[in-house]
Amino acid sequence: MATDIYTLTATCPDKSGLISSITNCIASNGGNILNLAQHTSVDLQTFFCRVQFSTQEDSDKIFSPAVFTAEFAELAGKFDIKWKLYDKSVKQRMAVLVSKTSHCLYEVLLKHADGQLDCEIPVIISNHPDLCSVATEFHIPFYQIDTLKGKEACEADIQALLEEYRIDVVCMARYMQILTPEFTRRWENKVINIHHGFLPAFKGAKPYDQAWRKGVKMIGATAHFANEDLDQGPIIFQDVVRVKDTNSIREFVEIGKDVERRVLVEGLKKYFNHNVFICNGRTFVIEQ
Repeated sequence: MATDIYTLTATCPDKSGLISSITNCIASNGGNILNLAQHTSVDLQTFFCRVQFSTQEDSDKIFSPAVFTAEFAELAGKFDIKWKLYDKSVKQRMAVLVSKTSHCLYEVLLKHADGQLDCEIPVIISNHPDLCSVATEFHIPFYQIDTLKGKEACEADIQALLEEYRIDVVCMARYMQILTPEFTRRWENKVINIHHGFLPAFKGAKPYDQAWRKGVKMIGATAHFANEDLDQGPIIFQDVVRVKDTNSIREFVEIGKDVERRVLVEGLKKYFNHNVFICNGRTFVIEQ
């Protein structure tokens, strides 16, 4: 008895009858709903829905992705639904961009090896050679790009690698370079970055040193989509940790690394689990 699992995401203007119409379409095509999460934003009058369902060969009706897509397209036209259907067996391919700092890269690779990130990681790209040994440890191809060539040429090399490895999404695991507007537009809502701050942030060099000198009482991190406005992209996940006035700058850095690891992985989990919806430049994370 073979079972396939699909996830359907839907966004549309809020109307009566949406949930029943969506679930009836799934059921009539042989789908068995495993999980349903929905939310209506009153401010935007917009409906968001994530449905995970399974199919079985011995069902009264054999599920056909092509037939379901055609039928749901008609329903989508009726309700003006923007939707996507994801097959769990088809993994998204994620490239990881890094510089010299290893803590976020290690966390991503360890969680992926442990089966907690539902994706493939076929390549690691860096502007320094320092983390090549980490990539080798996890048997992942590593490429160093030459930033001295200039930003446009550098990003052209990155783009060539992303195309070569058929990449779907990019993770900036403390990649210490600012991406150009052209690159972020090309990869709109497909570049996930970890920002070392819980906004408002201490911008520029040595953020933890700045935070320590201001006597902050909590530090945090933000996983967000990178766009042309530096550290202003739609937010996926944030977390904070309280610190003491007796903590040293070095302790701030270590505490900060821990929260960065956790926030980046949680943000990636929500992305690959299809919990993240984007509407009018902001995110809605829809989960049960």
